[in-house]
Amino acid sequence: MTAFSPVKGSSKLLKIFEKLCYYLLKNFEKMNRGGVMDNIAALVRESLNQPLPPFVRREEIIRDLPRPKRFNLVEIITGMRRSGKTFYLFQKMAQLLEEGVPRDRLFYFDFADDRLLPAAPTVMADVVDEFWRQSPQAREQGCYLFLDEVQEVEQWQSTCQRLAENEAVTLVITGSSSKLSSEEIATKFRGRSHAHEMLPLSFREFCRFQSVPVPDDARDAFSPQQRTALESLFDRYLVEGGFPGVQNRLPEDRIEILQSYARDVVARDVAERLGREDIRLANQFALYGLRNTACEFSINQLVESFKELGFKIYWEKADHIVDLLQQAFLLLRVEEYRVSLKPQSTVLPKIYAIDPGISYAVSRANQQDIGKRFETAVYLELRRRMAGRRTEAITSYTAPGPRRQKVDFLLGDALAAEPYALIQASASMHADKTREREIGSLAAAMAATGISEGTVVTLREEGTVESNAGAIHIVPAWKWFLG
Repeated sequence: MTAFSPVKGSSKLLKIFEKLCYYLLKNFEKMNRGGVMDNIAALVRESLNQPLPPFVRREEIIRDLPRPKRFNLVEIITGMRRSGKTFYLFQKMAQLLEEGVPRDRLFYFDFADDRLLPAAPTVMADVVDEFWRQSPQAREQGCYLFLDEVQEVEQWQSTCQRLAENEAVTLVITGSSSKLSSEEIATKFRGRSHAHEMLPLSFREFCRFQSVPVPDDARDAFSPQQRTALESLFDRYLVEGGFPGVQNRLPEDRIEILQSYARDVVARDVAERLGREDIRLANQFALYGLRNTACEFSINQLVESFKELGFKIYWEKADHIVDLLQQAFLLLRVEEYRVSLKPQSTVLPKIYAIDPGISYAVSRANQQDIGKRFETAVYLELRRRMAGRRTEAITSYTAPGPRRQKVDFLLGDALAAEPYALIQASASMHADKTREREIGSLAAAMAATGISEGTVVTLREEGTVESNAGAIHIVPAWKWFLG
């Protein structure tokens, strides 16, 4: 058999073939680019022509939306998936329409739309350019851009920053990922953005979703019938929770949907920073945190518990996973009050679920603890009320002394040593031992901090107790949450 030898002229044929392939590839890219732009144009036109969907009003988290101009801060709505960020954008658009802003100055676009796939890195810029192409006056006179699920776009940070600095726009964006965590925002926008946290429904908003009218001021007089109705509704709130998408669902459907929410956070927000091989471990961590809401939380104890179950885990990995679950807003941590930057207390932080309903949905029957879900709901309401305050404006507190009496929440600026409110969450104080513990702990904390009043939030009880340190107000949950 003779050795193979190239056919004469084959190198020339190869060069011709390479040129042909290059020509076809370039033309395919041009054709594909044209097809993509046609698709974007159709999606932009669809968005502009769609009426706003009906929505139930949420409490405002953007207190002042500026008029379009250059160098506006980028308004960023963060929060866990399915907490209502998209429909809050529709609410802001409806408000602007009521104020007389023309519809063609408002543009909403969802970058999680699968019809954009495969998306080029420039897709956000392409979409906004196409909007201006179809509504040129919006660029000339200024416009409001509401861009949803921006984490799906590769170059969203640089595009948003360029738009805010060079165009007369008011830019509001949302995302449901660790890419929109407070750390990521601080790194990418360098002080040129304003983040707003969207939590699941408050109790007042829950009442709206149930079509139950509530007064603006809970100090108004309530009939016995109204009181018992609100007490019953609050009991439901602790079970059903505040995610908008599960309101008024069958119990079985609600539980399945809430369980899927927890899995989605791990699969879509945590896994992208962790690695697929650790998804099972992250799922177990998420379940552990949600089931143990309102409990003291130790990474060391967590590691030891999972090692006993056969998991290969070490402290650094466990801490990283918990941090990712916090960045994805599934779990929230409350630290112990301290006036020093250096931790001096041996008191463990507490971990809280993002919603009492999701905690209920993932917990086993023998783990159902209404007291822990009640404390979780109180913490989340405090977090809503303290929006815009310094980090760690909500802490736990342990009174000095041999008894180490604990109060669930102390409000105030710890670094400035300015505590101003003490709140205890106790589902029931009917038992004498429980009442003595809760009142005694509050009184000790009031004496140590100089705060003249304390509050105990309960499910049913109401009244005032005078202590040596000052008055302690006992407030039923429905009234405190609507206050």
